[in-house]
Amino acid sequence: MSKVKTILRQEKIRLVILRVFTLLILLGYSLQSVSGSVQNSMVMRITWTVNSPPVILEEGNITSASTIYTNNTSAKVIVTSSPTNTTHNYDYILRVNNTITDPWEIRLQQYSDLNINRLTNCTIYFYNFTDGPLDQIYLENGAYIQSTGSWYDIESSQTIYIAVKVEANSTGTSRIFTYLEILVPNTTIYTQYTILFEIT
Repeated sequence: MSKVKTILRQEKIRLVILRVFTLLILLGYSLQSVSGSVQNSMVMRITWTVNSPPVILEEGNITSASTIYTNNTSAKVIVTSSPTNTTHNYDYILRVNNTITDPWEIRLQQYSDLNINRLTNCTIYFYNFTDGPLDQIYLENGAYIQSTGSWYDIESSQTIYIAVKVEANSTGTSRIFTYLEILVPNTTIYTQYTILFEIT
C-alpha cells in the first residue's frame, strides 16, 4: 500500500513541476517587448470601369405598352385583352438587342404570377424576321403548359423580338413575372433581367 502511495505522490509532484514549468514559459513570453517602425505605407485604392450591359431591352413597335427601366436591364409590358375569347396579337412588344460582337443565348423563365385564371391562352415568344417563333411561356386555361423557354441564339449585333398572343375570358388584370436569362454560350454563367407582363 505504501508503494502505491509513493507512486501517487511522485505523479503529483511531476504534475506540479509540469504546471510550474508551463507557467514560467508563458510568463516569459508575455514579458517580452516588441518594437517596430513603419517602413512603407500602402494605400489600397479600388478602381473599376462601369460599362453598358452588352444585351439591352428596348421598346417594341407599340411604344406606350413598354416601360424600360434604368440601364435597359428590366422592363414592364402592358397588353390588353377583351373578355370575349378573342385572340390579341402583339407582334413585337419588346426588343432584345445584342450590342456587341459576342453571341449569347437567351430564354424567358416565369418565377411568379397573379390572377392568371382568367387567361384562356397566353403565349410569350421570341422571333426574328428570318427564324420562326420560339414559344417561351405558354398558358392555357389559367395553367402553365410551359413556364421556361428553350435557349435561343442571339448573334453578334442582332435584335430578337418578344411577342405576346393573349385571350381572356373575363375582365381584370393578370401579371406574369419573368426573368430574361442571358447565357454566355458553352458556359453555365448567366445573368437575369426582370420583365413583368401585365395583361389588362
